[in-house]
Amino acid sequence: MKVYKKIMDVLASAEKLILAASTLLILVLTVGNVFSRKVIHRSWSFTEELVVAVFVLITLMAAALACREGELVSLTLVTDRLPGKTKKPVVVLVTVLSVIFTVILFKYGMDKVLTQLANGKRTFVLNWPEWIFWSFVPIGSVCMILHFVEYCIDFCTDFKFVKRKEEA
Repeated sequence: MKVYKKIMDVLASAEKLILAASTLLILVLTVGNVFSRKVIHRSWSFTEELVVAVFVLITLMAAALACREGELVSLTLVTDRLPGKTKKPVVVLVTVLSVIFTVILFKYGMDKVLTQLANGKRTFVLNWPEWIFWSFVPIGSVCMILHFVEYCIDFCTDFKFVKRKEEA
C-alpha cells in the first residue's frame, strides 16, 4: 500500500506541476496578446488555439486532483447523514459509476485522437496536429480513474485517517 501511495503522490505532484506551468502559460499568452493588441496593434492569432487546448488540460488535471480528495463528485448532503456502515458501500457505488463515466470519456477521447491521427487533421493557425490537443482528454481521464480508485481505497481502508494519526 505504501508503494502504491508513493506512486500516486508522484502522479499528483506531476499533475500539480502541469497545472502550474499551464496556468502560467495561459497568463503569459493572454497578457502578451492583450499588450500586443493594445500597444503594438498586432494580435497574436495563435493564442486562441493554445489557450483553449491548455484550458482543457487544466480542467482535466484539476478534476483528477479533486478526485484524489473525493471532492469532484462529493455530494455529501446524503452521505454525511448515513450511518457509518453504509458510507463505504455508497462510496464504492459512486466510485464505480464515476469510473464508468470516465472510461466512456477515455474511449471517446481516444476515438477522436485516433481519427485525427488517421486523417492528419491540423490546427488552422499553428498547423500542429490536432491529436496533440485532443490527447489531453484520454490523459486526463486516466488520471481521474487512478484518483477515483485511490480515493475509494483510502476511504474504505481508512488510510488517510491512519496516516493523520501517524503524523500527529
